[in-house]
Amino acid sequence: MSRLERLVVLLETGSTQFIRNTAADQLSDLAKQHPEETLNLLSRVYPFLKSKKWETRVAAARAFGGIISHASVWDPNAEADVKTEEDYEAIKKEEEELDLQKMVETTENCFLSFDEWNLLEILQAKRVLLATSGAEFVNNDNEPAPKKVKTEFTAKLGIDEVSEESTPQEEPPETPKKEELDTIEQVPAAKSQQSARMRAMAKRKAKFAKTGSSKSTPVDLSQSSVSRRLAKDSSVKEESDDSAGPATPNLNITSQSNGTKLVVEQKVPDISPILQLHSKVSHLVWQFQGVYELLIKDLFNETWEVRHGAAMGLRELVKYQAYGAGRIRGRSIEENDDLNRRTLEDLCVRLITLFAMDRFGDYVSDTVVAPVRENAAQTLAALLLHLPDDIVLKTFAALIQLIKQDFGQSDYKMTCWEARHGGMLGLRYFVSIRTDLLFSHSELLDATIDMVLFCLHSSGDDDVQSVAASTLIPIASDFVKLKLDMVFKIVNVIWQGLTDLKDDLSASIGSVMDLLAKLCSHKEVLDKMKEYATENDELSFKHLIPRLFPFLRHSITNVRKSVLKTLLAFLEIEDVTVKNWIDGKACRLIFQNLLVEQNADVLQLSEKVYYTMIDQISQGALGSIDDIFAEHITPLMTLLMTPIGVARFNYSMNPNCILRPSGQTLSFSDIPLTGFNIEEMKPKQKKRKMSDDQQQALGKLKQNDAGIPQTEYDNAVNIDAPMINGDLTLVGIDIVVKTRLAASAALGRTLAHYNSVKNLEPIFDRLEAYFKDPHSTPRLFACIVLEEYCQSCIDQKKPIEESIKSKFLPILNEALANPESLPSFREFVPILKGLRTQCLQLFQIFREQARVSSSKIPTLPVLVQGEEDAGPDAFGIELATSIINDVYNKLLKSLTPVYKMAALQSLEDAKHRVNMAIKEATASKTNRSTGILSSYSSAVLKLSGLPKKLTPLIRSLMESIKAEESLLLQARAASTVSRLVMELNKVGKTGAVDKMVKNLCGFLCVDTSEVPEFVPNKNFTDIILSLRKEEAKTDPAELAAAEREIFLAKIKRRGAKIALDDLIENYGTEVFDKLPILTSIVFEPLDILSRTEFTDAEGQQAVDSLEILRALLGKMDRSLQLTVVDKLPLILEGIKSKYSVFRYSAAKCFATICATLPSTGFQFFVKHILPLLNNALDLKDRQGAIECVYRLSIVMGSDILPYVVFLLVPVLGRMSDANHDVRLISTTTFASIIKLIPLEAGIPDPPDMPEELLGGRDKEREFIQQMMDPTKIKPFELPVSIRATLRKYQQEGVNWLAFLNKYHLHGILCDDMGLGKTLQTICIVASDHHLRAEEHKKTHSTETRKLPSLIVCPPSLTGHWEQEFEQYAPFLNVVVYAGSPSLRASIRPQLAEADVVVTSYDVVRNDVEFVSSIDYNYCVLDEGHIIKNANTKLTQSVKRIRAEHRLVLSGTPIQNNVLELWSLFDFLMPGFLGTEKMFQDRFAKPIALSRTIKGPKEQEAGALALEALHKQVLPFMLRRLKEDVLSDLPPKIIQDYYCELSSLQKQLYKDFIKKQKTNVEKDLHASDESQSKQHIFQALQYMRKLCNHAALVLTPKHPQYNDVMKYLKTYDMDIRDIEHSPKLMSLKNLLLECGIGSEGGQKGVIPAENVISQHRALIFCQMKDMLDMVENDLLKKHMPGVTYLRLDGSTEPRKRQDVVRKFNNDPSIDVLLLTTKVGGLGLNLTGADTVIFVEHDWNPMNDLQAMDRAHRLGQKKVVNVYRLITKDTLEEKIMGLQKFKMNIASTIINQQNSGLASMDTNQLLDLFNADPDADTEMKQREKEKPGPVSDKLGSLDVPNEVGLSGKAGSAVNELAELWDEKEYEEEYNLDSFIKTLK
Repeated sequence: MSRLERLVVLLETGSTQFIRNTAADQLSDLAKQHPEETLNLLSRVYPFLKSKKWETRVAAARAFGGIISHASVWDPNAEADVKTEEDYEAIKKEEEELDLQKMVETTENCFLSFDEWNLLEILQAKRVLLATSGAEFVNNDNEPAPKKVKTEFTAKLGIDEVSEESTPQEEPPETPKKEELDTIEQVPAAKSQQSARMRAMAKRKAKFAKTGSSKSTPVDLSQSSVSRRLAKDSSVKEESDDSAGPATPNLNITSQSNGTKLVVEQKVPDISPILQLHSKVSHLVWQFQGVYELLIKDLFNETWEVRHGAAMGLRELVKYQAYGAGRIRGRSIEENDDLNRRTLEDLCVRLITLFAMDRFGDYVSDTVVAPVRENAAQTLAALLLHLPDDIVLKTFAALIQLIKQDFGQSDYKMTCWEARHGGMLGLRYFVSIRTDLLFSHSELLDATIDMVLFCLHSSGDDDVQSVAASTLIPIASDFVKLKLDMVFKIVNVIWQGLTDLKDDLSASIGSVMDLLAKLCSHKEVLDKMKEYATENDELSFKHLIPRLFPFLRHSITNVRKSVLKTLLAFLEIEDVTVKNWIDGKACRLIFQNLLVEQNADVLQLSEKVYYTMIDQISQGALGSIDDIFAEHITPLMTLLMTPIGVARFNYSMNPNCILRPSGQTLSFSDIPLTGFNIEEMKPKQKKRKMSDDQQQALGKLKQNDAGIPQTEYDNAVNIDAPMINGDLTLVGIDIVVKTRLAASAALGRTLAHYNSVKNLEPIFDRLEAYFKDPHSTPRLFACIVLEEYCQSCIDQKKPIEESIKSKFLPILNEALANPESLPSFREFVPILKGLRTQCLQLFQIFREQARVSSSKIPTLPVLVQGEEDAGPDAFGIELATSIINDVYNKLLKSLTPVYKMAALQSLEDAKHRVNMAIKEATASKTNRSTGILSSYSSAVLKLSGLPKKLTPLIRSLMESIKAEESLLLQARAASTVSRLVMELNKVGKTGAVDKMVKNLCGFLCVDTSEVPEFVPNKNFTDIILSLRKEEAKTDPAELAAAEREIFLAKIKRRGAKIALDDLIENYGTEVFDKLPILTSIVFEPLDILSRTEFTDAEGQQAVDSLEILRALLGKMDRSLQLTVVDKLPLILEGIKSKYSVFRYSAAKCFATICATLPSTGFQFFVKHILPLLNNALDLKDRQGAIECVYRLSIVMGSDILPYVVFLLVPVLGRMSDANHDVRLISTTTFASIIKLIPLEAGIPDPPDMPEELLGGRDKEREFIQQMMDPTKIKPFELPVSIRATLRKYQQEGVNWLAFLNKYHLHGILCDDMGLGKTLQTICIVASDHHLRAEEHKKTHSTETRKLPSLIVCPPSLTGHWEQEFEQYAPFLNVVVYAGSPSLRASIRPQLAEADVVVTSYDVVRNDVEFVSSIDYNYCVLDEGHIIKNANTKLTQSVKRIRAEHRLVLSGTPIQNNVLELWSLFDFLMPGFLGTEKMFQDRFAKPIALSRTIKGPKEQEAGALALEALHKQVLPFMLRRLKEDVLSDLPPKIIQDYYCELSSLQKQLYKDFIKKQKTNVEKDLHASDESQSKQHIFQALQYMRKLCNHAALVLTPKHPQYNDVMKYLKTYDMDIRDIEHSPKLMSLKNLLLECGIGSEGGQKGVIPAENVISQHRALIFCQMKDMLDMVENDLLKKHMPGVTYLRLDGSTEPRKRQDVVRKFNNDPSIDVLLLTTKVGGLGLNLTGADTVIFVEHDWNPMNDLQAMDRAHRLGQKKVVNVYRLITKDTLEEKIMGLQKFKMNIASTIINQQNSGLASMDTNQLLDLFNADPDADTEMKQREKEKPGPVSDKLGSLDVPNEVGLSGKAGSAVNELAELWDEKEYEEEYNLDSFIKTLK
């Protein structure tokens, strides 16, 4: 399966929606990159629009839209080439020849218009479209199928044919061959007004059906009815492409690049006439005509999935290409506009007809979704934007007809809700898309409102109601302004509808509620309702509003929000008379909302509604709050005080206390209760049994209740069950605490509004009882109720009753004074029981393994503390502690040594488990006590003000700040602490205040991850602390303990920060006056930074003061922040300090100051800190300054933008600093700010920036501009003469390399293959070499001393580099450091004098010690992606090389595969992308996660990470594609690619030549010419095979066969290894450079760039044996990712064209392997743009013809021809490029040249001369076998498309995914759909 096929198939098989969407997006990207493939790609996607799977259709539609969106809009009248009358005449003539006019007219007669559309006729025809045709349910033979009425309209629609077609027919005995199908007319011509288009479509569909094609078979979309008709009618005969002999071509040959390239152009039409005819017609009609016709046909298919897919396809087509529909070249613009209008009207009529005929609905929960109608409505919406107003109005009228279905006098009385639903859907989109028309034509608005009313009122179908309600939402506010009287009609209908709803899952409820809230939020509407209410009591709010209550606990969050918003709207009416609905029941229901609502927004809304209601009741007009709450307060308190248990031991609320909207309470059977307190609640209920009469009365009561539907608890599923059950495994403890706190606060405030103390007494008595509850949570919440009551009284300036104080103060004070008096709470019984079990298990081990007698083992109490009957001796934490200490040690001592050894390990493990259980129990207990005691303290303060004994209060509050895990409770304690400090200050107790503030500041500094410790770090002076990692702890127990410590420190810091922030906000500008201690803590220790001597304690104070200043600055008043600026010189001393820890803290503090006060901070920074970066003499200055920049970049993020210009160049300068830490942090900083550069230019100048600073920015900007856009770089004049003329883009490349050189940057040159990366590199290396030498002459400094440059390349390219240097820069002394170890040893002395050293990766790996001992000027890695795996020895060796400038060359773009980049940049600029782990976390993981998880958060994070990465690396990568830069080049470039013989080949070649030369001389002088020539030919053939591969000649008969095999075996090699064939190695390199076969072909989503490779290649060999080697030894073994086809003599002649067709049509097949004989003639292979000759023909004409398989009419890209030639062999002599050029020239003149026969004697003898230099190199064979790098890379476990690898990956890939309601919501979300149209 080719990669394109795999990608297309992923639309269906992708395991998640994300993968399918990614596949779709990649297909759309392919269309963007390869616009010529648009129709090809569409034809592959089109079949998936008919898939049975919803997800597949959606993904296919996405791909379809993406592909279409990249095509240009067809406008034949806008094109520049139609200018003159003659042009028009020419096209007219062409059309006449093609008989186009007749075809177009036939097609036009088939357009439908609104004038012929008749709804009644359509409905009476009973032609309905259901889920399927029903053919699969076999019909009884005797019963005829119901007759379908055929009309002229249905004929035009084309649905008569569709149904005939879809009726199963018997297969005719003989199916015509595929080719013949084209010409068979399937539909008799006599059909009424059947257009050519329709017939062609039917025929095409039949053809498609008959070929039995699988889903993914591509459909030919290039032909439409017009081109079909042409191909059939045309008299042009098809001619064979294989003409007998090649005609003499007309060639232009030019030589370039000093004769190393030939450029051949040719003007030969080489395409079959029938294809020419199709191409002739294709430019006359809209390119999407074919697919458009197919989709229109599918719209009325009897299978709903096909209709649905067609609607989606049309939606995408119309969205992007509606303008071009129907237009024909050669028509005037008026004619084309009319054709376009008629085509679109035709589509519009079809869509509206579809609304009337489609009956398919899919049910999701209880909502119907009609996918076909919904998507047709979206298509209509897209269409409405392109239709002229008159047709839009006709469309509107048709939609109204669909909704009303009022046929007057007709007998047809049945209404069809589906058609009405369709009409309403159409109207809904109409209203949203063409709002302009709606308000400019008031009759349209009236009609819309009538329809909405009609549907809400009388349709009786809630699906129609739902659409109707949502129709008005987008225009509600305009609607209210324009049609107030109509609004009330609608509101009335809605109220009525709310009563009629029978179940809360009714489809329309969400939309109806939204509409009600939207309308009621307008004052005009409410006023009007008030008027009506005064006239009719039934319409009073008292009766209406309770209808909303059932929806308070609706399962859909948005419905709950809508209800509350609607209630708020009613509460905001100022007139009290309409508020009579606010009663006890309403308050109780909202209060219950507070108790059970998990969603934070809804909870907040509920609070708002509740407090508004309480405030309005307390104004007195609605009755007294005491009476309203009289019967409700007890059950509400009972619910609120339900204990919160621990996981798996939860407490359920009492359902009898939960009120239903109907007025009844829940019963125990209404809800599945899981709490273990159920039994305690139940018995009380059993005592009251109802009599039968009571039951009946209750039943009646239920029925008659105020018209409120009985809904929410009648369903088995209840959304509040987890909250009612307090189930902490389903709901987090934080959420439960949050709801209870909200309810406690609400209850406290409610009580504060009570009027009579007498009514409060029983309530407070109950509250008092909760303070003595055996559970902890009732005590906590009772206290919070009390506290909020007091606070509310204080706010209302109402005195707190003495009776209340006397009731509670003793309880609170007692608990605070003796915290240990709190009992062991009942919630912990399960935890203590667990602990007891662990102790029993310990004893059991003593008994069973250590054989201790039971009498010695103490008995544990059965009951644990907190149980109901537990006494003082019950089991508790203290007893457990004594067991593992005293008892354990005592028992252990009594053991005999044998048993001790046997049992010790088990005993230690058991003891450890008990220990852990004790820790858990203690933490759990302390945590609850902390919360209770701190709330007691808050209550005491509010009840009585400051008490005499402060210590217990302060202790419990500070404990909460230190250790309270719940943020909400901790924040309450913190605000109490800040109030307490202020109270104490008022009364002058400054001692306590100072102590508290000091403690809080101390807490801020406990987190060592934020605040470093001075003592452990004081010895560091020359490191950057930001880079230093803490020594990793490896022991799991230590790790866990350390994590726990960090967690507790963070809690402490969080609490202190909240308290201090609160203080600073409350005191405002006076904070330092009121709290002088703060000044001494924050500012005074800063002086220590500049001192040379101080104590350790003072050192820590200085660090802490910087941290506290950093933490508090943000909340300080602006005027105070400005005073901090005066302290900047002190902080500067910290940045310059010799201590790393001071520099670290000062940098962090300064960064925060800059973030808070940017302009002041940055002026100081630029003046005082930036200059330190360039202080070459003082390392600590540089380290402090760069750390400061680093911190700035982290703290300020994107706010640093206006100032980023100042930082860039100084940071760049430090990237090559002598100090490792400075280098590393500079690169990291540079990486984080470089991403912001593209945004910098558009930012206005920051305020208050001094002029001199603004002036300095322009110079910096120039540099930045050059860095971001290589074309802006100033031209670099080469100081040396290079023997080549650089093309413009090559000069730009050299400019870029010179720019990198100037700023000491390093980069990746990844130009497309064949653009001259080698030449550009030689230019910069030679130039820099020269410039250094010049500079050295002047200065004689060591910096400019002579250094060699190092080129590292794959082994097969060392000769290539040597030759290129020789050719272009012969003045450089190049040494190739390669060969066997002894040969390399002999070369080493030469390296000192060399200008350039060329070596291979393997040599660097093996000789790393030697190679890395030399300093280099340039280090260039050719094919640099070889080092993409950071962990290989090869990569690590390469990274040890020291060089001034580093450059990576790579023809394959790497910026898409994230992980490769890290290693490359780690070579270029270590630290630029962070450490590998940082890189993983920052980029690789989010990108991988976004592939795995389809949540919007992950998707966004992935996209942002990829974007950030691109921004970061792009300035250091230069990539130009051939298409972009070679537009001016002729289309064929021939280049020779030289390779050296392998040592084995050299040996065999030399031996053969020695023996044969004398024989050849003899033969040449022999008389029998034919015999002698034959012998010579055999000799040459042998040498030629040997040049390809030794295995071709080393047969068992070969004299040296045994010796060679023996030698190979010794070194564990195989004769077939590609190392023995440099041609195969070079071929591999060539393919990789073309981007073909990049390693790691992974399963699943292929990265987009690899689906269709940048290039596609034809590989020609002369001999089939060699082709086998290419296939088996290279492609299968070393490049399994390459997809290829093969065409040689063994391919059956009739199948050859199929191979060609497949290759041309499937752009993801990379390679076609051919033999020159078979592939060289008559084939059209324009799919390829690269041709590689592994072997060559004696007759150059044959090669030339083979090249022209790819280089012919239809080829849109530059064709590169590479000829692999072995150096110093007969190949080089025969095939030399100049010879090739002359041979071609002579061949063209003289066709008789037959190659070998025409050579003269001297030429032949010359072929047998061995290479004179080869002897020295043959001295020694290589001792080692270098393993091909690709093997190592290939063996990596590559993650699949979801970022998983190995077994997990394969498991995940197999998971299917369900389509759920949310996806329907996404697909049919009106707002997001409208966005796509804009």
